[in-house]
Amino acid sequence: MAEQTFRSPGFFEQEVDLTQRVQGPLGTPAGVIGTAEKGPAFVPITVGSMADFKTKFGDLDSKKFGPYAVNEFLKSRDAVTYVRVLGAGSNTTSAHITDTEIKGTVRNAGFKVTPVTTTANRSPGAVHFLAARHFLSASETYGYPIFTHNDSVGNADYVNLIRGVIFTTSDARVGVLSASLDASVYLAGDYLALQGGDNIATPASASNTTGMAEKFKLIISSSDTSFGGEAPDAANGIRVLTASLNPRNKDYIRNILNTNPAKFSQEKHLLYAAFDVESELAAMSIADKSVVMMSGSGVTSPNNKAGQNFLTAFGRFDTRYTTSRTTSFISQPFGRNEYNLFHFETIDDGDYPVGKFKVSIANIRGSTDENNPYGTFTVQVRHYSDTDKSREILESFPNCDLNPSSENFVGRMIGDRKAVFNFDAIEETERKLIVTGRYPNKSNVIRIILSADLLDGNIPKECLPFGFRGLPTLKTNDNLGDGIAALKETQTRLGIHSPDTLLGRLDNESLTGSIVPPVPLRFKVTNGAVKSGTAPFVGFPGDEETVDARFYWGVKTTMVPADSTIQTTGIANAALRSNNSSEVNLGLIDQTKFLGIEKMDVLATGSQIIPLHANDLKTFNNNKFTLARVALSRLAGGSSTGTYNDTEVTGSVDPFMREAAYIRDGLIDPNKYTVNDGQGEGTNRITLATLINQTSSITFNKFTEYAKFTNIFYGGFDGLNILDRNAARLNDKATSLDSGGGANSSFTSPGASTNLAGSGKDNNGIASYKAAVDIMTDPLAVNTNILSIPGIRESFVTDHALDRNKDYGKSLLLLDIAQHDSDGNRLFDDSTASPSVSKTIAEFEGRTIDNNTSAAYFPNVVIKDDNTGANVEVPSSIAALAALAFNDKVSYPWFAPAGFNRGALDFVQNVGVRLTARDRDDLYDARINPIATFPQQGFVIFGQKTLQLAKSALDRVNVRRMLLEVKRLVTQVANGFVFEQNTPALRSKFVAQVSPLLAVVQAQSGIEQFKVVMDDSNNSQEDIESNRLNGRIVIVPTRSVEFISIDFVITNAGVSFE
Repeated sequence: MAEQTFRSPGFFEQEVDLTQRVQGPLGTPAGVIGTAEKGPAFVPITVGSMADFKTKFGDLDSKKFGPYAVNEFLKSRDAVTYVRVLGAGSNTTSAHITDTEIKGTVRNAGFKVTPVTTTANRSPGAVHFLAARHFLSASETYGYPIFTHNDSVGNADYVNLIRGVIFTTSDARVGVLSASLDASVYLAGDYLALQGGDNIATPASASNTTGMAEKFKLIISSSDTSFGGEAPDAANGIRVLTASLNPRNKDYIRNILNTNPAKFSQEKHLLYAAFDVESELAAMSIADKSVVMMSGSGVTSPNNKAGQNFLTAFGRFDTRYTTSRTTSFISQPFGRNEYNLFHFETIDDGDYPVGKFKVSIANIRGSTDENNPYGTFTVQVRHYSDTDKSREILESFPNCDLNPSSENFVGRMIGDRKAVFNFDAIEETERKLIVTGRYPNKSNVIRIILSADLLDGNIPKECLPFGFRGLPTLKTNDNLGDGIAALKETQTRLGIHSPDTLLGRLDNESLTGSIVPPVPLRFKVTNGAVKSGTAPFVGFPGDEETVDARFYWGVKTTMVPADSTIQTTGIANAALRSNNSSEVNLGLIDQTKFLGIEKMDVLATGSQIIPLHANDLKTFNNNKFTLARVALSRLAGGSSTGTYNDTEVTGSVDPFMREAAYIRDGLIDPNKYTVNDGQGEGTNRITLATLINQTSSITFNKFTEYAKFTNIFYGGFDGLNILDRNAARLNDKATSLDSGGGANSSFTSPGASTNLAGSGKDNNGIASYKAAVDIMTDPLAVNTNILSIPGIRESFVTDHALDRNKDYGKSLLLLDIAQHDSDGNRLFDDSTASPSVSKTIAEFEGRTIDNNTSAAYFPNVVIKDDNTGANVEVPSSIAALAALAFNDKVSYPWFAPAGFNRGALDFVQNVGVRLTARDRDDLYDARINPIATFPQQGFVIFGQKTLQLAKSALDRVNVRRMLLEVKRLVTQVANGFVFEQNTPALRSKFVAQVSPLLAVVQAQSGIEQFKVVMDDSNNSQEDIESNRLNGRIVIVPTRSVEFISIDFVITNAGVSFE
């Protein structure tokens, strides 16, 4: 018997196969590893129904096999543990981990858009930025002053804005052409003709009658002459497009450019983000040279931890998956202090939540209890694309407070529990699940992350959520403004020509200071048109304007209405009616995408202060929101004085809210909490902060119906190469080292010049699946009896799963084997050739697997999608999983999950290969269980071998599963004996408790005979003095003459089978 080391209390088991006298592993209970539409990543989640699975992980998808496996298993059984896989990267050394800590990058995770040369702007393979000058509409100032009241906008008449972020392949670049230029000169040239081409365009005038009114041309060029199209707008390697920057125009960039990452290589570009700006607010200038295509400059930021210039840094997306979150929610001001309270994360990891959810704080009420200073509020989780007039509230948590001792404490009401896998532990043994948080999660959509100051009681008890920090976004200008007047050449992040010069700072070069548009924030909570022209204060109501308590302050996720939709007399500009639209702002969704790695210094964070306004603590684009900037007016006597008397509010507060407006750039007085809107009577306008801080809560609470605001989630990322269809799906092809596979050493990522996901065992997909296997075979994290990784056939993954599952000793691994055609070529999910049985067997036998805790099946099967009714070809492991589930439903684990009684596959519509009798024999000889076809009887699993080479009882699935079940039963008993006195009575007690359990298995035809030995014959005095308790169970499997012995030892350090 092998010597064992006991380190901590528990029950330990080890098997001895007496028929071969070779030590074998063990196993019991069930889990599936795979991709999914949504859900937590690398966290084992157990579901009890397919409806439960869909809630947590999403629906069936023909490109994702894991959900099909769950669906088929749950048709017969009640529980599946699922581990979702995303891009975790392949950090293995301390140097890799240090890079993650310092630079934010993770080896082989995500993707990079890498310029071919770092010494020329707009290099092929670079990230391109489309920017333009926009003239502000007259009505923007009055109706929705998102630019007028914006400290990042340096001119009262126009603003320079980034409108598109475009990725290009390593053989392509994108440029702009003036509307008046004849494209034929470019079409007649080759790819290099654009090297010195005009990249600053002049749009056509509004009076143009050729279809080019207020438009320009985009040109995509490539050295690949097969790219292009048909004349007159294309030639070999060249394509010219008519483009508009009006989101409502048919030629808007989102409508004409490629937005599908899977077509990146084919189309030579990807419009990764389009930042919509309504022409009703700011229309693209049609002046000379007002549109430009740029890339990052040759300047290197001192804050870029990788030491790369902006031409390269803007293309760094090579990091691990992230979780969408909100910015920090902040309190009302206390003097100049606004306390960070908490932020929210989505339960779903990755990019699924982008454009799916938003969160609102509503019903804010100050305390009226002199013995309890804590106020209350409601947290509402909403669908992103709902409107305030037609809300879709997914979850609501009413009467929350900020008192950690309260039952209604917001952390307790929502939950802050989070489990993450520690990928970056230097010691491999420390790479495991870590659970943080104090409160169990009660939301299906979000968790709350509480600030340390809140948990430690370092904030005033009167604090209430009153706003949020600004949304992080692309930092294209060091001064966080839209011009270059105050910029030095060494600060310029974007460039048009040479990366190291501004070419004399021509007027059009100020476009290199362009910024991302501001986050739209609600300006008024009214319907109808704001008064235009001269008015006493900002937001002065128009004659037809009415207050509407359905509106929330904060982020406005709908567009300003189009001029064409407003039917009125006297007022034609829709900007005056900014709330009269339900059209979703898609450009805002693009602002919430993962836009880069913060440690590369390419993002302006939500708390970053504009250098020119440092003393005022004003943030980029004034994206920070606070109810302290919701300014009231005309309270008593028709003017705002900065003082307030409770008696001034009588009756309805609607008249005050009709006049209320959000002063985006308002500077808050730290004493009176008033703001100055800079217009007429707008000096020292009383705000909601005045009411909460300087009056009784009774007065503030009169405004509770209007004291509400909305924030959005941002930054979710899958950690995958979205520009490679297979890598983005984490499928078999993406993880294969075979020819054509994404982990092959000669593979080049689509549109790139290298393999962005890495090759060999360092491939992102391989490393990610191996991490998932580690989690699913961690006895402290899961308790499963079957393990399946549907569709993943790469030996680096499956060999790792074989070894870890064997060590885990509690589950049977269902293996999908690599399939090959008659020429020996590796087949993938998108292959059209048919598998060759003989070649597949030969390749599999070359692996010489010897493992009785796993079983392999062949071929693929075709099943019907329960949602669509379409036929889908899925891996054989899904059929095997379904058969095991049905077997356990109608019998017991020790019955063979094969044959017509328990291995019939009624749900299977077809198979990938119709097997002959000889095929079945050859497969079974190779220890591959065939899925056979019989006339009139359908499809059936016709074998139950494990992958053990030697012939013994353990080369059968039913015997292996019987042992796993027996061990589970024995473990349950033995765990109760740890730390008990090692006496003859205790040994007899153990035998007395185990024997009836084995007798039940015997009665159910699992075993024919058994014997439990725990006495002086296997417990010496030395064992007793060593705190060991030894036992032996001898089992004769049913209808077998082979004996299998289970030795075990119980010590105060644990229990072990041997």
